[in-house]
Amino acid sequence: ICTHITAANVAVSARMILREAFPIICVPTDYEVEGLWPHLHTDLFCVANEHMAETLRPRKVPEKRICVTGIPAAPDFAREYDREATRTELGLPQDKQVVLFLAGATLPRPYIHFRRATDELLPFMHRFKEMHFVIVAGKDADYEATLKRLVKDHDLSNVTVLGYVNGMAALMSASDLIVCKSGGLTTTECLCVDVPMILLGRAYGQEKANVSMLTSTGAAFHVTTTRELYDLLLQIEAHPQMTEAITYNAELIRRPDAAMEI
Repeated sequence: ICTHITAANVAVSARMILREAFPIICVPTDYEVEGLWPHLHTDLFCVANEHMAETLRPRKVPEKRICVTGIPAAPDFAREYDREATRTELGLPQDKQVVLFLAGATLPRPYIHFRRATDELLPFMHRFKEMHFVIVAGKDADYEATLKRLVKDHDLSNVTVLGYVNGMAALMSASDLIVCKSGGLTTTECLCVDVPMILLGRAYGQEKANVSMLTSTGAAFHVTTTRELYDLLLQIEAHPQMTEAITYNAELIRRPDAAMEI
């Protein structure tokens, strides 16, 4: 079972070279099927939606080798959590809109632009009286320290900085809004926990396809600049009902049990 193009091609090559018969299942973890997937030598494609299936058909993938399952997420993201208890445990307010920024990753380079926009927004976060911001820095201790210093310098009482979070699914479920990159797995996790998302930054390659799918179905907001993000947050703070349509549309495409189905 291959969730990456490289793994899929290595498996196909191994089967050809060794002349051994073992099944190969490809599970693309974005909302489009790149041309580098081994189409003709895959026994089954498990894809996120019908649009991806339509991409495979012209590439001569037989219908019996295509299954629409959704993108798999960890089982934690299919569970229900006590929202109030999670907020209490993390010291988050119960009476504010909690806006979660997912700025942490094992590899920081893809997050350079995302973090820059987050840092640019920090000095203005005090203006949001009805929102409490949570910024997750992940395993990047240096970035976590930088964020905490900036929060202290700007005297931001409505901002919480976290490092690596074990209970990420619970934290996401306890949030009212998630600001994230447009990666396939991250956006899928947002869909699974049923929390509206703002996709931040210009997207390229597969992430561009993710943005296109999520915004065309009305399942996510998308902004490319700090100014756009600031303006959108102001609108959502004043009119929280703006996210209701996003949540409803996301419900139509979410598949929290995709891993089990695959």
